[in-house]
Amino acid sequence: MRNQEQISSTQAMKYVISTVLATAILFVPGITAQKAAQDAWLSLIIAMIFGVFVAYMSSGLGLKFPNETIIQFSVTILGKPLGKFIGFIYVFYFFYVAYFVQRQFGELMNSVYMVRTPMLVFIIIVTLLSCYVIYKGLEVLVRVNDIIIIWMLIGLAAIFILTAKDIQFVRFLPVFDSGLGAVIRGSFSPASWLGESAIIMMLIPFISDKGKVKKANVLAVIFLFLIMELIILGAIGVLGVNFTQRNLFPMFSLARNVDISYAPILERQEAVFMVIWVAGMLMKLSTFFYAGVLGLSQWLNICDYRPVVLPMGVIITSLSILSWDNLIDLQRFSDEIFSPSIIFVNFFITSLLYIASIVRMRA
Repeated sequence: MRNQEQISSTQAMKYVISTVLATAILFVPGITAQKAAQDAWLSLIIAMIFGVFVAYMSSGLGLKFPNETIIQFSVTILGKPLGKFIGFIYVFYFFYVAYFVQRQFGELMNSVYMVRTPMLVFIIIVTLLSCYVIYKGLEVLVRVNDIIIIWMLIGLAAIFILTAKDIQFVRFLPVFDSGLGAVIRGSFSPASWLGESAIIMMLIPFISDKGKVKKANVLAVIFLFLIMELIILGAIGVLGVNFTQRNLFPMFSLARNVDISYAPILERQEAVFMVIWVAGMLMKLSTFFYAGVLGLSQWLNICDYRPVVLPMGVIITSLSILSWDNLIDLQRFSDEIFSPSIIFVNFFITSLLYIASIVRMRA
């Protein structure tokens, strides 16, 4: 492990934003609208409260052991047998998200942009790029992200501004038409994505200004909430709730819906969406892949994570191809299995570790 690597809390905040945003803009609008209809924007408020709690709790837990990652301090808290088991769950979780991201990337590229190209080609390309960045280390990863996130936000802002004139706010009425239960059910998916801010527990040992970590992580979740609210506002307000519920990629359709008669060059912004989304997906894959190989090396007591990068790259690539039959299966998995499993790790296991750490310190 390259302990000499150092990043700032601001870089970590931007890193968390990119990590969550890349996949959240793909499936969250449609899945949330399916559950809460036009009240999807209310579901995001509940998800934000959950996300802020996870961000604050995970930052606080990590700061109790500022020189260790979650893989290391779980053993410190629980002892070797149980701590190793919890560490293994987190390592598996990191790779689990990584191969899910690979498949998401391959599905969109294969179904929307290049339908004749085998999906495996896209997955191999993005995985090799990710391996290269990971070999260079965390500092390089966050510096690349510093550039990517600017263009991601500019691109998303451009799409929203160009479609804002078409938003019909009447499409959000009546409020609570689906009932409070539907709003709560609709919050599960965005809550799971916002809960990914718990990745900070793998970054804290490398952050130079640790005193600002909690604030940075909470601000990242709030910023993500605002972006996702704008995306829901655009998707339902422009496309309508029925279309958003049925569409696999509402954000892509929103970008395609840009219609500027006096400036045709600004129309059909799906190319802009592809650029910012591909860059974001590379960062998300690299983030969880890096956390996975770093965590695995720590779990196995290997001093350097780099020897396991390529072997694990082959394994997660294989899993990304074999785990789902098609895009519909992937979307169903995202809603019914992926979101609950992410909440289980980022909320329940992290909460148990936090409580155990308090008990251990008082003992």
